[in-house]
Amino acid sequence: MGIMATTNDGSMAYPQVPAGVHKSRCVKIIDLGTQRQEFSGEVSWKRQVMLIWEIPEQDNMNGEPMTISKFYTLSLHEKSNLGADLTSWRGRAFTETEKQGFDISNLASVTCMLNVLEGKNGKSKISGIMPLPKGDEVAPQYNDTIVFSVDEYQQGNKEPFNQLSEGIRRMILRCKELEDINTDTGDENNGVDLGSDDVPF
Repeated sequence: MGIMATTNDGSMAYPQVPAGVHKSRCVKIIDLGTQRQEFSGEVSWKRQVMLIWEIPEQDNMNGEPMTISKFYTLSLHEKSNLGADLTSWRGRAFTETEKQGFDISNLASVTCMLNVLEGKNGKSKISGIMPLPKGDEVAPQYNDTIVFSVDEYQQGNKEPFNQLSEGIRRMILRCKELEDINTDTGDENNGVDLGSDDVPF
């Protein structure tokens, strides 16, 4: 009998949202602060946010709905991923007044249709967001709604932060706004390289 080498390390793969169009609900809106990025040797800082949706019709094998996330640069510029996705989600363009300041916390618990594709390494990624067709309904919300703001955290509101996963909390603590309380100062770990607006989580 041969000795077969495989890539299986014995750990269970996290279930991926299957490709297709899914009824979804935005359950978490997370301000990641101004994050350090490095691309082709150039360093820049961009305000980042992360949105997380639950997909009630897809079970993650433990009785809970699957979730999927997407990173964005916090910008409504017409060429930004956030601006494009919100325009598609709303079904209309932003007015000049709205472009001056749109509170994305208004997206909390809002339903939509997510178009999901299989991305790199088999990881699911969101390729498009559309409004829910009239008359369609989404199953009741399962996960608690969380809206986290770095500004509110600085003002002492720590409860939303404590509800986030450890990985997301560590990412937030690397932001420029919180650098005074960041004990990890190594360049290799200081900040998260998101590369572009859309990075699989």
